[in-house]
Amino acid sequence: MDPATVSESMVAAAIANVAFACAVGTCLAVLMLGNAPPLVRHRLQRFAAGCAVTLILADAANLLLEAALMSGSAPDAAFTSLVPVVTQSHFGMAWSIRFVALIVWTGLLLRARQGGRATRMGVALFAAALFAFSKAASSHAADAGDFSLPEWIRWAHLCATATWAGLVIASGLWVLPTLRASPTGDVVTQYATRLSRAALIAVSVVLVSGIYNAERGLGGSLSALAVSGWGIILDVKLVLVGTAIVLGGINRLVYLPRMQRVEERCAADSFLAILRAEAVTMVGVLSAAAVLAHSAPGAHLGAGP
Repeated sequence: MDPATVSESMVAAAIANVAFACAVGTCLAVLMLGNAPPLVRHRLQRFAAGCAVTLILADAANLLLEAALMSGSAPDAAFTSLVPVVTQSHFGMAWSIRFVALIVWTGLLLRARQGGRATRMGVALFAAALFAFSKAASSHAADAGDFSLPEWIRWAHLCATATWAGLVIASGLWVLPTLRASPTGDVVTQYATRLSRAALIAVSVVLVSGIYNAERGLGGSLSALAVSGWGIILDVKLVLVGTAIVLGGINRLVYLPRMQRVEERCAADSFLAILRAEAVTMVGVLSAAAVLAHSAPGAHLGAGP
């Protein structure tokens, strides 16, 4: 494998992971903002659509890079391999399914202003779930077979991670700043409360499914955490996840109760600052996940990224 092509594929996958999470998180935020001004929801829908378009571009680039890796050719010469890869490989079949899901998802977001917001967002999130399952079907979990338990758990992990990371990133960088700039009354505190509850549920699923995936990838041996490239990358991801949990815990236990008791601007400022720090950490988590996906599982000792 060409190291440069592998690195480019990792970068494309990391961008796709972040775009997917932001699109999912923003769609969920729109559903959680039933009492927000329509202009705020419409702006969020446009942001989600932009994330979905970015995801389409990143996933298309990833297909080209994967075709180059499979054929052993340079990326600029891999176009001739695209048709065989898409039609004759398991990866290509899974990619085709998720590309269709992406087109449907993006179309729904672009037309979300035309009414039926909750229904359209529900269908859009269903398309997002289908996209996540197709990713699980083209991951290491698929080694156990199509629709196997590892594949379903991998799907749950992807959905929960996108929910947690997406809500944190979208809320910290876009949703809460937008709400605070609008005359929305106590909607900021209401949204922060819903955000904290949703993140707690998502984190619980991430931890349970992550433990299963890690145990399977490590082959039941913790030594792989120190002697394999996959294990070392997993160590980095675990540190980032732990950091994000601590930051989220501070917001939930310290600053959210202050926001709920009284209108404290300083509490809201602190909540947003910590949320943004958590958002940066989650970008690191999603990037580490992209590297892991392109690395041999730690059960194969000595394998590198």
